[in-house]
Amino acid sequence: MNHAPRGPRAALGFTLVEVLVVVGIIAVLVGIAVPALASARRSAVATADLANLRGLAVAHLSYMAGNEDRFVDVGLPHGSIANASRSFVERLRPWFGREDLALRSPLDESPHWSAESGGEGEPVVASTPPLYRRTSYGMNNYLSRSYSPAVALDGEGAGADRLQQVRDHERTVCFLLMAERGAYASADHPHVEEWSTSPQPARTAASQVQINAVDRGKPGNGSQSNYAFVDGHVATHAFDDLFRSASSNRFDPSLP
Repeated sequence: MNHAPRGPRAALGFTLVEVLVVVGIIAVLVGIAVPALASARRSAVATADLANLRGLAVAHLSYMAGNEDRFVDVGLPHGSIANASRSFVERLRPWFGREDLALRSPLDESPHWSAESGGEGEPVVASTPPLYRRTSYGMNNYLSRSYSPAVALDGEGAGADRLQQVRDHERTVCFLLMAERGAYASADHPHVEEWSTSPQPARTAASQVQINAVDRGKPGNGSQSNYAFVDGHVATHAFDDLFRSASSNRFDPSLP
């Protein structure tokens, strides 16, 4: 029986060029996917922090309802003597659903949490006893009856420490994320009045508040972080959405 002549035997496997093309395509896809996944993860964590802030804001609203609309106060130090017992960290305990959720942000990358708080970091101040971070969050000091600029100028009782003394509840910042490193890492309040005296307010604010907690870029006017407001709502904002000058900001409750 005659058989038709066979053609060249089909080559098996891939050529080097084909392998390199496939590897190149995979590298391009990975290069696109990894940043997108990182961004999606960061967005999810930022959303979880907003839920945390919302829980803190709701606890504060509950506190006010039982205290004639008076705000909670602050008292954790940033390198000096303070009174931790009057801080919202202590005063809001009865209203926290889960205290660890309410006080520690999923965005927080501070190295200053103690072992008791689930960390293994170094203290902010190596005093006796050592001073560690106790909360990720701080309260707008303009609303404090102890550390507001009005109290510093005019004495006890001069601060806007209750709901009726705030002109716009929806626009006024109540809670924010404290700086993760530096002297203010152990505090529960910034000193907002110092920002306007600086030639670069965002840089000064960044030494007290984590203004880039969401985007993690170089701190500046466009840096994004999460904030809770006096009326209880929470949102992500760029720094210059909330602070531009002493006469244009969402921290001073006397401003329109």
